[in-house]
Amino acid sequence: MIGIGTDNASVMVGVNNGLVEILKKEHGLKHLILIRCVCHSLQLAVSHASVNTLPRNIEFLVRETYNWFSISPKRQEEYKKVYETINYGKQPLKILKVCATRWLSIEPAVCRILEQWEELKLHFSFAMGNDNCYTADLSYRMYCDDSNQLYMLYLKQTLKDVQIALKAFEGEDNDPTKLLDTLVFLMQSLGKNIVFPTFDLLTTPVPNECMYANPHLGYTFEQKMLESSLSQENKSYLKKRCIDFSLKLIKQIQQRLPSNVTILKKMSMLNVEETLKVNKTNALADVAKELGFSNEFIDGMLQEWHNINFIKWNNTTNTVRFWIKVLQYKNAVGENPFSLISQLAITILILPHSNAEVERVFSSMNIIKTKQRNRLSLKTINALILLRDQLKKQNKNCASFEIPSEVLQLIGTNKSYSFATTKNVELQHPLLSDVQPSTSAAAVLDEHETEELFDLLSDDDEYN
Repeated sequence: MIGIGTDNASVMVGVNNGLVEILKKEHGLKHLILIRCVCHSLQLAVSHASVNTLPRNIEFLVRETYNWFSISPKRQEEYKKVYETINYGKQPLKILKVCATRWLSIEPAVCRILEQWEELKLHFSFAMGNDNCYTADLSYRMYCDDSNQLYMLYLKQTLKDVQIALKAFEGEDNDPTKLLDTLVFLMQSLGKNIVFPTFDLLTTPVPNECMYANPHLGYTFEQKMLESSLSQENKSYLKKRCIDFSLKLIKQIQQRLPSNVTILKKMSMLNVEETLKVNKTNALADVAKELGFSNEFIDGMLQEWHNINFIKWNNTTNTVRFWIKVLQYKNAVGENPFSLISQLAITILILPHSNAEVERVFSSMNIIKTKQRNRLSLKTINALILLRDQLKKQNKNCASFEIPSEVLQLIGTNKSYSFATTKNVELQHPLLSDVQPSTSAAAVLDEHETEELFDLLSDDDEYN
């Protein structure tokens, strides 16, 4: 085990009895690298930054707007008529729900409301008069308050940059050596209107107040503020609360990403551009030492590190594919002169920086094992999840994938078959290429489960 990616729970990262400390002390993994999930850290940073900085009625307004329409088709139809009248027959977009455990889910909900602000305000004015409803009256007064719209505008443009960073860390095919650039860009974007550009926002403590005398918080925000009916005192107070939110957000990210930033800096040295430079330092030796490699390995690795730019490499656009190419490279005598450096690079590139991919498995399991399919065994669920994963990697789905004829002939029968009887299928379909030929259906399903599965497949009405 080289590294472990976890969230920030004490049971995982606690310095006394956390999982990581137990693995290091009791299992001899003294070089184990801990990487806290960056996505969880950003989520928590945004959630904590909003406390005592942004007014609580913003989240209340977003939630109540969704609740107002979610329980009443009649209200949806009334709002649809209002929206079509204002926008020449166009259909309104659905108001989104805010997830209780993911505060960043408020960003798409805020964007959707801002796009329909005037239409929603008009709808609640009609509802207030027709239904004599206190919720409609309260919502209308909140939509009439220009400060609420300004807070949501600033929240939208701030969380948009955080969402871009989350997308980079959650992506499966993104370049891991460029994650540091993504994080630096996020911090610079958050602090561009608050601190001077010379500040290293990843390591330098952020001041408690804005460094600019008259900060500019975005063109749309500033124009909307000029058009608003707020007093100058209220405008100054509103800008101060927005700046306080950004300052607290930067501080929260700094507190939650110290070790991650160090690892990302070391990983960025393996970027293709950095690797193929003529003048390079020996800083990569520190990385190898931290991972527990011997001194002899480090000596050979550094020699290969300084020689790798002498070869003309073709694939230099994707970092992962580049290092795989280096790992497979052979010279005239059939040896790989870069085996050590490629081994170190692959070791570093497999370090996890997000738990998003793991948590997608939880979602897949909840989709597969429903109340109607609650008798599925663990082996069956595991097999179905693996099939979904392989189909996704090949850009196929249940509609586009062609089932082999040999498999179709076995559907409806009660006999257990092995992959030895479908040898041709294995050659023609890559989905089965990773499965051991000796694996039989009995290893995945017992006889009772197999009969039950075939009965379900043969009875179309019941299965549907």
